[in-house]
Amino acid sequence: MKKMSNALRTRLNLLIATALAFAFGLGLASALDLTPLSIAADDLRGPEWVIGGPALSSVSLNGGFGEVVEHVSPAVATIYAEGEREVQQTGRLPFRLPPQFQPEQDPDAEPAPEPEPPTQLQAWSGSGFVVSEDGYVVTNNHVVEGADRIDIELSNQRRFNDVQLVGRDPQTDVALLKIDADDLAVLPIGSSDDTKVGEWVLAIGSPGFGGGRRSTLQTSVTAGIVSAKGRSIDILRNSTNTLAIEDFIQTDAVINRGNSGGPLINANGEVIGINTAIFSSTGSYQGYGFAIPIELAREVVDDLIEFGEVRRALIGVAITDVTSTEAQFYRLDAVAGAVVGGFSFDESPARLAGIEVGDVIVGVEGTEVSGVSDLQRRIRTYEPGQTVGLDIVRRVSKERDVARVKLIPAEGDGVLLASARRPTRTESELGGLGVEVEDIAELSRGDRREYGVTEEMSGVVVTNGDRRGAFGRFFGQVPEGIVITDINGTEVKDLADYERVASRLEPGEAVSVIYQRPVLGGGWTSGIATVLVPER
Repeated sequence: MKKMSNALRTRLNLLIATALAFAFGLGLASALDLTPLSIAADDLRGPEWVIGGPALSSVSLNGGFGEVVEHVSPAVATIYAEGEREVQQTGRLPFRLPPQFQPEQDPDAEPAPEPEPPTQLQAWSGSGFVVSEDGYVVTNNHVVEGADRIDIELSNQRRFNDVQLVGRDPQTDVALLKIDADDLAVLPIGSSDDTKVGEWVLAIGSPGFGGGRRSTLQTSVTAGIVSAKGRSIDILRNSTNTLAIEDFIQTDAVINRGNSGGPLINANGEVIGINTAIFSSTGSYQGYGFAIPIELAREVVDDLIEFGEVRRALIGVAITDVTSTEAQFYRLDAVAGAVVGGFSFDESPARLAGIEVGDVIVGVEGTEVSGVSDLQRRIRTYEPGQTVGLDIVRRVSKERDVARVKLIPAEGDGVLLASARRPTRTESELGGLGVEVEDIAELSRGDRREYGVTEEMSGVVVTNGDRRGAFGRFFGQVPEGIVITDINGTEVKDLADYERVASRLEPGEAVSVIYQRPVLGGGWTSGIATVLVPER
């Protein structure tokens, strides 16, 4: 064997020295425990974010989730509530006398008021989790709504009676409680924004089967994955809660009654959501659970701690999620964004900022939004009075633009930022416009009265059509009585305008139509429909 050259020997010695130094460094770091803690929660917290504890420094899943559960379970609470609640009606109809035996009613008399629904004292339970050493506990609004008394019990059987309700927010279904203590275990706060679909999660809480105070299975743990994000399931939004924000995390971790308000935990032992709802036909788990993202809950908790109420900023629009047809029409790169279908009032901040019906909001301050829920949640992070840049795609030009909108507080009447529910339709089967129209100016006096239009209005009114056409499928029926005023950005004043624009439409083309429709009780409101011209 030839002798090793001096240069090669030098390089080899240097390599050996480097390896020994690296090994010594690792050993020293282990001995001194210098491995840094996870900073997922710390990155999210500004100076005002004072709740949440430290995350686990490292987690091994080789032995399951035992280490995580041991770390977080002391901060999980069972909530017992008691109060007057409406008695749930059974399937049996109330007894009524047959019409021939009912007393005669004076036709001029005022109708009798509807009787108040019966109530009774009820007890129920839910879950929650501790977020500060001095006793703040987060749960769902629906867990404590209507409660005259709230008690809390921790996993170590430590009990707190008649605790304080700091505040609650029906719009997000978040509530905040306060117990008299200063030495509590605290859950670390993670990031639902950074959580990815497919990640492992744990649902921890006290499911109950039968209601009341004795039927809970305290601090039960189930495991699953994040199935989806940004889900809107229309469980919070109703006629009295039009400003509801739904942006749920979907999980297949088992959630049952009583789990509401408990934490959804990631594999690092950080809370990323509040378990809130299940999709079920039986009332028990059937594979679909939903949790409020912790970023959304965090904003509510911050406001409740600092102000005692939720300060919500609004932009004053009615919006709907972008569909695949609309993505084609607006030449979007993805099926994402929110279409502006109208404004809440004339002085709407969005309208004053130059946003028009049919524009699509695709981002907030340069950050893309996936849809209505995502947009609502991002606007929620701003304060009333602040000005925010909304990234939009213009309906007519298809060009991107930025509208600077000065936010207003959620006060007074009216829907200021709402998801306008779309009619059910099957986009893949959309046909042509499929409607017969008439010029408003040519209608007889009787037809004007029938459709509720006036001589001052312009456009064409839909008088008949094919239920299988695009409009029929969009609305679920032929939309007789609506007035078409714009097609693809071209104003439709009369029948000639309508025919001229309609004749230029190509098969397979996405078409955007602005229309007006009558409102029950009088008046008109605008709307927008995006449909496909059928292939011939």
